[in-house]
Amino acid sequence: MTKPLLDVQHVEVSYSGRPVVHDVSFQMKPGEVLGIVGESGSGKSTLIKAAMGLLGNNGVITKGDIYYKGHNVIDAKYDDIRKMRGPEMGMIFQNTEAVLCPIRTIEEQLYESVTQHERVSRAEIRTRAREIFDKMNLTDSDRILKSYPFELSGGMNQRVGIMMAMILKPDLLFADEPTSALDVTVQAQIVREMMKMHELYGMAIAMVTHNIGVVAHMADKIAVMYQGRLVEYGKKEDVIYHPQEPYTKKLIGAVLRINRGED
Repeated sequence: MTKPLLDVQHVEVSYSGRPVVHDVSFQMKPGEVLGIVGESGSGKSTLIKAAMGLLGNNGVITKGDIYYKGHNVIDAKYDDIRKMRGPEMGMIFQNTEAVLCPIRTIEEQLYESVTQHERVSRAEIRTRAREIFDKMNLTDSDRILKSYPFELSGGMNQRVGIMMAMILKPDLLFADEPTSALDVTVQAQIVREMMKMHELYGMAIAMVTHNIGVVAHMADKIAVMYQGRLVEYGKKEDVIYHPQEPYTKKLIGAVLRINRGED
């Protein structure tokens, strides 16, 4: 039996002493795609930030455990977690432009990020970035690398975010609503490109979104969050076609009404 890549056990997360995620448990296998869905404020993003050690000063895991490859990340030292971010666990943010430095080029920031984890030349990093951009069918990688974030469109910045998350080939990729700020056409392109990266590199993906239609396309399993609790979790087909919880039924019903063009 394959050991879980990520094992979240009875996790509670609090901000400023107030619990916002309650008793959440799930597992991810190597190469698996998990869709974490729910409305804004349901605790989806908080959950993956907890696994990445990115809760900030006011956030803390107050109960439970999170194991990555059998190692409890809650007990790990800060330096050990920092070393894991990139080579082991990557992150695509909701708005990549907002987390990049506006006065440094993409190439400069990419070089700094990669050299935190390995000794490598700028030329080698450039080559790796071009290879990923080529797989995304982007032919102007040199222009993108020489650009500042504000010189790129929202969709192009998200592609930069995918490239930067992928360049160290992590085994687990967290995607925190990476398409929510984009128009519908670009959203579809970004989803296709993420799935292509998944197929090429075989990494597991935990995709946070409020759009159950996106995870219906991408995911192997779906976790449904509501008011900080995991209310439904299972194989995609079971959750979509045989939902057990009223909230899940509402989410799926909303997608069906939109697809049918109903009011």
